[in-house]
Amino acid sequence: MKMKKINLRNYSVKGIDADGKDVELPYDVKESISMVIFSPTLKLDGRSLLKRGKLAEKIEAAKDEILLEDADYTIVQTSFAQVTGYGKNDLELVKRVLEAEDIEVKEKGK
Repeated sequence: MKMKKINLRNYSVKGIDADGKDVELPYDVKESISMVIFSPTLKLDGRSLLKRGKLAEKIEAAKDEILLEDADYTIVQTSFAQVTGYGKNDLELVKRVLEAEDIEVKEKGK
């Protein structure tokens, strides 16, 4: 069975502090994925919202990576394809999601 592997480790982006100095800021990958899959622009119905809530809990509970089955990955992938307004700081996140690696996994006991 194939699954998609998404890297959930935070990464650094460039920002500007209150004094106008360049600083490195952490980019919260898990929170950003959640924001995209719940984006108001997707106009989710109740069932979709509940399904995405369970998916967001899985993502939040994962450590550095998550393996997603087709159904869950499709939710994430289509959300990232439909939502607009990404910027340069989102480039790494979008790449990690839309170019997620295929992983062959074997079911336990088989």
